[in-house]
Amino acid sequence: MPLRLSRLTRLCLLLLVLTPPLLAQDAPTVTISPAAGPVEQAAFDIQISGLAPESAYRVEILYADEVVFSSDEISDAAGELSYPISSTAGDLPGVYTLQVLSRGDVLASAEFELRAADESAAETQAERDFPADVTVTPAAAPFGKVQTIRISALEGLRTYTVEITAADTLQVAYRRQHVSDADGQIEIDIFAEAGDTPGLQAIAVYDTEGEAVAAGQFTIEPPPEREAAVALRPALIESGQATAIAVTGVAAFDSVTAQITSAQGILIDTVLARASSDGAATLTFTAAEDLAQGIYAVEIFVDGDKLAAAELAVGELTALAATVTVDPPDGDIGARHTIAVSGLAAAQAFTLLILDPAGAEEYRSERRADADGAFSLTISSAEDDEIGNYRVQIRQSENDELLAETSFSVNASAAAEPLDSEAPDATASIEIEPRAAPIGSSHLVQVSGLRPNEPVDIDVSFAGASVFRTQKRADAVGRVRLELETDAEDEIGDYQITVLREAGNQPSALLTATAQETAAIVSSFAGETELIESRLSEGRAEIRFDGQAGQIALINVASQDFDPAVALIDRDDVELVYSDDSRGQKDPLIGPFSLPYSGEYRLEISATPLMMPQGAVDGEFVVSIAEASLAPLAFEREVAFSLSAEAPAQYFALPVSTGDSLTVSVDSGGALDTLLQVVAPSGLEIAFDDDSGSGFDAELSNLIFDHAATYVLAVSTFEGAASGAGALTIRRNPVQALEAGTALVTLNDKAIRDLVVFDAAEDEYLILNLQKLKGDVEDLYVTATVEGMEVMAYSTMGVPDELPLAFVMPMSGHVVVTLEKFGYDDGIALEVSLERP
Repeated sequence: MPLRLSRLTRLCLLLLVLTPPLLAQDAPTVTISPAAGPVEQAAFDIQISGLAPESAYRVEILYADEVVFSSDEISDAAGELSYPISSTAGDLPGVYTLQVLSRGDVLASAEFELRAADESAAETQAERDFPADVTVTPAAAPFGKVQTIRISALEGLRTYTVEITAADTLQVAYRRQHVSDADGQIEIDIFAEAGDTPGLQAIAVYDTEGEAVAAGQFTIEPPPEREAAVALRPALIESGQATAIAVTGVAAFDSVTAQITSAQGILIDTVLARASSDGAATLTFTAAEDLAQGIYAVEIFVDGDKLAAAELAVGELTALAATVTVDPPDGDIGARHTIAVSGLAAAQAFTLLILDPAGAEEYRSERRADADGAFSLTISSAEDDEIGNYRVQIRQSENDELLAETSFSVNASAAAEPLDSEAPDATASIEIEPRAAPIGSSHLVQVSGLRPNEPVDIDVSFAGASVFRTQKRADAVGRVRLELETDAEDEIGDYQITVLREAGNQPSALLTATAQETAAIVSSFAGETELIESRLSEGRAEIRFDGQAGQIALINVASQDFDPAVALIDRDDVELVYSDDSRGQKDPLIGPFSLPYSGEYRLEISATPLMMPQGAVDGEFVVSIAEASLAPLAFEREVAFSLSAEAPAQYFALPVSTGDSLTVSVDSGGALDTLLQVVAPSGLEIAFDDDSGSGFDAELSNLIFDHAATYVLAVSTFEGAASGAGALTIRRNPVQALEAGTALVTLNDKAIRDLVVFDAAEDEYLILNLQKLKGDVEDLYVTATVEGMEVMAYSTMGVPDELPLAFVMPMSGHVVVTLEKFGYDDGIALEVSLERP
């Protein structure tokens, strides 16, 4: 359910532009069906005909003479435009006017109406009798599990609009048109993903007149908490052999990363995979032939968070004479004991196990030896510990083999008697440094005046509710130290830190989290470039500007003092676009990006200083905000462009289909040092090139697109203000289908990526086999996507002779497999085949 609609926004907003169209042969006409619909629930089909073929127009919707929606469109080869629009929460009842413009002149218009609901006659769709039926199988399913919607008893071969709305938030999560089959049925497979709202979902089906013909409901169960675990099969391999990394307990469709590092922390390889709908993923790591024997860490990450880890042994490891001692070997309750381990391999991981007098597991922890193969840990017994003999065992992490063992004794003493809650006690106190600081700061909490070895709970509460609690034990002089760090998800305000004790006073103090200071500037732009000069304040700055729906914004941030980054934030505090570096330069560029609504936007600017790792806190910068226009493109023939100091870049609308592989080349006849850039509808740069073409001209080879959309193609120059002209040529590359057998893929510095396609069914187990024919690459990255969603990802440094990549399909669909190389090398030739066990 990947779609969130904004106010009267197209289901697929095209980033196309104002350019003078050719003369239309007939007067344009606009047809809107139905002519009216209920406010906040209407869906309309717009048909515009009589336009010039493949020409640019602007479509606007007005309410009370105010433009509430605007988009730039390109007519098709028949001179027609067709798309649906829909109303959402916040729209007002009344008559709206849709008009088609060229060069500011209105060529055609039509009206439609949003009608207010009649509350006296209100009835829920679930209570009404509809001519069609809706069933969902299963009726309730967790995130990532496919649910099938079947709509029956419809008229055959007719168009209907299917809408899904979250009952709690009233957010429309899905709205698309479908055509019923000859038996009057529509079947849709859906699954919830990140951003969807769990809970009850309402289904509504409308005919072309806007009348509801069916209704139903289903439930999305909340995703379970991640409880990640990882197992290696096998955990001991020879150099050149492979191991399967089995990850469980993650969320459905999580992007799972496994990092393999040496004992010295050197990254050996990174492997990626997409979790199945059951929250499981299998990754494959193949050790290089020359990989040194030793113990390697396999760490599992999701969204940058480390969730699990395991140890991989490579090569024949010789047995080591490990020893373990405890000093002192006996002591009273409350005494401290130092466990010392020696004779391990450098940085070797091991399991430390302590068994109580009855032989039960008292303590288990995964530990790592230092560079000398040694380790030490100080522990102390508590009042509720058993009296008697405790065993300490050191075991291999990968196979639990016993390496060393010793024991120590805990004796009874007067100090072991329970604390008397009525007994007097020294006054404890708490200090926080700093007491107040902006969100993201670290605070040191120090408690003193406690009893030696006294256990305490430290509770953090906000607005009367506990938000964090941890257990600590005082040291030998009655002190506890704790570091607390606030983050972006924490609330601004006062947090009460309280030390909870079984006896004695319970000290507390306030920790205040303040807002991060930013420098705010308000501006606007309308047609002309707006230049804004400012400075960072405490490492950040904020600029606000007003824009209009449908404006195509081009935003650049430049600084000589630091390496800037910029985020475009909407009125709901949602990040629309983030950019760091662009067009091969350190300065970020957002766009061309179509603004989704009329109103205020916010730019948040942050930085790192040049040649330094930490964030900059001061420095000047300049922001430029301009409105761009997009020219149409034609495939398989030359398209002329012209650049000058006044117009240093030209932008083109680039419509693509799922699985397209394009090559874009520039020919300036040696007059220019050209640059090419491709920008996604989200405003993010997805491809850039400088000198891959002839001479100093740019070329993008095998440009891969995994879902249909309209992108932006930008042509500019390295000098930034050079004048000259040239031509663009866009060619569609042939795409290899794996249903026909094997595919040959060759990657080199000229063609760094290629793709293959095939169709697969939901829950189908697949093995993508890569066989190296010749050459090798520094890094290979393989992804499989369905409708733009990753279902498998893999990366490796170097490629083994045979590489099987297994994954499970979460849904049926057309799979696009992209193979891409990174680094400078001689290239590689691969034979790619598909196995369906």
